[in-house]
Amino acid sequence: MTASDPDNRVRTFRLRLGVAALIMLLATVVVLLRVMDLELLHFAKFRTLAYDNHVALVPVAPPRGLILADHGEVLAENRPTYALEIIPDQVPDLPATLRRLRKLLRLDAEDMHRFHERRLGKPAFDPVVLKAGLTPPQIAAVAVRALELPGVRVVAMLHRHYPYDTLFSHVVGYVGPITAADLKHFRAHTYLGRNYIGKSGLERYYERQLRGNMGYQIKDIDARGLQVGTLRDIPAQPGDNLLTHLRLRVQQAGAEAFRGKGYRGAAVALDPNTGAVLAMVTSPSFNANWFVDGISTAHWQSLLHNPGRPLMNRADNGLYPPGSCAKPFYSVQAIQDGVITPDFHTFCAGNYQLGGHTYWDWNRRGFGNTGLTKALAWSVDVFYYKLAVKMGIARQDNALWRFGFGSTPPVDLPGGASGLVPTPAWKRKHMHAPWYTGDSVILGIGQGYLLVTPLQLARAVSALANGGKLVRPQVAKAFIDPRTGRQVPIPAARPVNLHISAQAMQAVYKGMEACVNTGTCRSISIPGISIAGKTGTAQVPVGYKHGHTIYNNDSLFIGWAPVHHPKIAVAVVVEYGGHNAWQALPIARAVIQAYLEPDGKTPEKVAEKSATHYDAPLANGEKGSVNPRPAHP
Repeated sequence: MTASDPDNRVRTFRLRLGVAALIMLLATVVVLLRVMDLELLHFAKFRTLAYDNHVALVPVAPPRGLILADHGEVLAENRPTYALEIIPDQVPDLPATLRRLRKLLRLDAEDMHRFHERRLGKPAFDPVVLKAGLTPPQIAAVAVRALELPGVRVVAMLHRHYPYDTLFSHVVGYVGPITAADLKHFRAHTYLGRNYIGKSGLERYYERQLRGNMGYQIKDIDARGLQVGTLRDIPAQPGDNLLTHLRLRVQQAGAEAFRGKGYRGAAVALDPNTGAVLAMVTSPSFNANWFVDGISTAHWQSLLHNPGRPLMNRADNGLYPPGSCAKPFYSVQAIQDGVITPDFHTFCAGNYQLGGHTYWDWNRRGFGNTGLTKALAWSVDVFYYKLAVKMGIARQDNALWRFGFGSTPPVDLPGGASGLVPTPAWKRKHMHAPWYTGDSVILGIGQGYLLVTPLQLARAVSALANGGKLVRPQVAKAFIDPRTGRQVPIPAARPVNLHISAQAMQAVYKGMEACVNTGTCRSISIPGISIAGKTGTAQVPVGYKHGHTIYNNDSLFIGWAPVHHPKIAVAVVVEYGGHNAWQALPIARAVIQAYLEPDGKTPEKVAEKSATHYDAPLANGEKGSVNPRPAHP
């Protein structure tokens, strides 16, 4: 052993001791840095995580605002019920849990399908309804197995209900389960914990006001994951109630008149001075309650295969040729532009010859010498054939655009059709053909390519009734705070002044009042109430056979009452009404009577006449133009 060996051992020991000390120092520094990181830099984060280990933030959906008719009748309400909810990220084995619940509660395939649809687009921590409307035995079956079903809970909830079933389905609309597509139009975080969203009608248009603001409860959770108390409660703020201009009696009268005869079509009633929507009837309709929890396959198939297309809102989406209901608007424009004067007369021989083509009047015997009053009262086609040629397509289109045709009415409902006002440019683009004078002739009696909606007709006739102001239709009247009852009116938009001369208005008033008193609208008369109106019959192609187009006829009416102090304007369309315009008249009569005589003290009903009872065409009603769209001359 040499003398250097002890020195080497000492140096080795000291080296090892130094390394160990350095490692301990580094470890201490790391610990200190980590403590600083946890305690200083990320204290708030980890305190929240620790807190969340024994608390749960539970969203509380607010009561949805009610929808009310003008006199306070509830059109959309909330009913208490119990539902089974699943929080997906709290369920260890979701497929197994679903299988167990399906067997336990006897759920069917549609329940499971709707659950998976509701999950789409929602975060895993957001509760999803599996089954609403639980029965007491179902509630008990889940309650006794609560420890075995983590992430599954029975909750009390408010279920949307429509007391009048089919009556207001198109205008009030309905709610349904929230989907990913719905959340593209709304902020997703505002729907955490919610089950429903407005899908159509007022429910959709006023979704933000009706839905209210979410509340939250901070729940104390024990080691088994069960809620044992509430640490904090942030109450939900209920949505505003929505008061509408809709009148229950008027809506019922229109719907019953359609249903009583099995008619398809629509009726719209407005206050012609403000644009307030008093009724908006579509027939046939559907039960809005079917959609609240997701429509069943059976119900969906019944609607889908119904030839009456009950899902279609005919009032603002149905497109129809207006027929002779377009004649008053041409009359106004022609007088306004100086094309004719109010005392203009022409001879009606029963047909009009142009370019080798014969355009027949509905009364082939003719009307003889005819002025504007007679032309409107008896809907003289030849008068308007000749007027169409005198006006030309530019003035015809201006007349229609002036009264709002060809553009979507600015009503507080989603969707809505703009209709079609044909122009030469439109025809070149879509039909690859020039505009012929014959096209204008047919357009002059509201046929051809022209398409309008019942809502557009009601808005346009309101402008005639109120002296030349184009109103903005509005269904909603006011928001009501459910906590205080305070009403906040929804202001009506200022009408557009069409600057129609008194001379033109007076001439059309006279003709439309004569239409009711002595002409084609006589059966709409109500003793003690003055009415101005205009019938229309529009030919609609329904098929093709043996080289010829087969036509059916829609029956239309527009009008208002009382004549000189208007309170209601009405437009009615009955699809495939037949060869005369009378089918729309009893519906319009019922609507006007329900509004102006609400006490029920109505005069004896005017008997409804069928086409087979007409013994003289000039005394009883209007037949539509019997010729289809002519070949181009």
